[in-house]
Amino acid sequence: MTKSILLILLTVFVFSARGGDINKRSKSAKPNILLLFSDDHQSTAINALGNPYIKTPNIDKLVKQGMAFTNAFTETPTCSPSRTALLTGCGSLTHGTFYPKYAGSVNKNLKRWPQTMKEAGYETFWTGKFNTHGKPQEWGVEEASRIFPRGMGDHHMTFTEDGKKVSGFSSELFADAMIRFLNKQHDKPFFATVAFTAPHDPRTPPGEYSTMYKPNEVPLPANLLSHYNYNDGYEKIRDEMLIPYPRNLDTVRQEIANYYGMITHMDAQIGRILEALNQNGLDKNTIVIYASDNGLSIGHHGLMGKFSFYKHSLLVPLIMRGPSIPQDKTTDIHVYLHDVFPTICEMTGIEIPETVEAKSFLSVLKGDTKPIHQYMFGSLSNLKRSVTTTDYKLIKHYHAENTENSTDEYLFFDLKNDPLEIINQIDNPKFSAEIARLKEVLKKRQIRKKDFLPADY
Repeated sequence: MTKSILLILLTVFVFSARGGDINKRSKSAKPNILLLFSDDHQSTAINALGNPYIKTPNIDKLVKQGMAFTNAFTETPTCSPSRTALLTGCGSLTHGTFYPKYAGSVNKNLKRWPQTMKEAGYETFWTGKFNTHGKPQEWGVEEASRIFPRGMGDHHMTFTEDGKKVSGFSSELFADAMIRFLNKQHDKPFFATVAFTAPHDPRTPPGEYSTMYKPNEVPLPANLLSHYNYNDGYEKIRDEMLIPYPRNLDTVRQEIANYYGMITHMDAQIGRILEALNQNGLDKNTIVIYASDNGLSIGHHGLMGKFSFYKHSLLVPLIMRGPSIPQDKTTDIHVYLHDVFPTICEMTGIEIPETVEAKSFLSVLKGDTKPIHQYMFGSLSNLKRSVTTTDYKLIKHYHAENTENSTDEYLFFDLKNDPLEIINQIDNPKFSAEIARLKEVLKKRQIRKKDFLPADY
């Protein structure tokens, strides 16, 4: 056997031992991170997670190939505070992108996720929505493409690249930018994010997706009401004025049909991105994360927006697929969306920054069933605070002078026996001890976080 043939065989052997063509376009041994991040996606609006009426074949594949968290919470169910939490690993009362300025303020002393990845040797990329304070580059993003800097807008967008204008539907434009990035040669591991503006309103699914769901066929929420039962100060916010009061059944059905169309169209773009990942030989060494900033009411409890602490708004989809992550597994362990930051640090061998207050849930990915958090807290502007446990939820409404209808009151729900959160048990003596306990838990947390709202009425 000649030396040249031996050399060829040795090369093939070494290449095969490293996993064949796993990394055709990446020379990295560390896993890449691909974050697929949507806007206003209910955690239950996924076929593989129990909704047979919606088509999400590509997200379903991630569920089948990875692990889904069915109790992933956002602390603040509105876009800018939630996104800042994700990127800092801190809640709203710490990171400061919160009422009354939202995207106009942020605690600059906090370490930022893209910056942390960049300093650890990762190539950082972002396309899509970025309405956290400042520009992506200020957060450690080296390369940005087709950035949408606002909270919402028309999904038909135009961007200028190399002196030329490119126009199209937001989800397609952002997917194209991500695919272009994946098609490049990567000399370092990458941390890449595509932040869709879908399925946020205006709910205008393009082409065939606009009629894919028939309004008379989509189911209405089981806890649908004609009007919300409490004065929480959000009655006349923009989201709630999208359709009139009292809520009309046909109008709600049309909104749901459009919402599902937006999600299914976005899912198709996710499929294109995942296919590009596969074609470039990057899939075996990439941790893929699908998540959203918050949920949405869209009829539940007579609400349309996200500004509540009910499950439909507070819970977000969170699915992870990749090396060493179990396949076809779900867990109901409570985690925060902003726990993802320290979890990825731990998974990639990066030291978790001292400013991060979230907790890694790597142990859950490894099969541990021990809880990560005893209590899940919610903070929403100057109007609401909450605490949730496995069995119960306490919501605290505040009266605010700058609102027409807001009242100091508590709501309490028995989640085990009332999963739709319909019956307010605050005056039921059966729960008086638990209510008192959770009031004290919430009070101590507000004091500890130096909450600008009073810990007591």
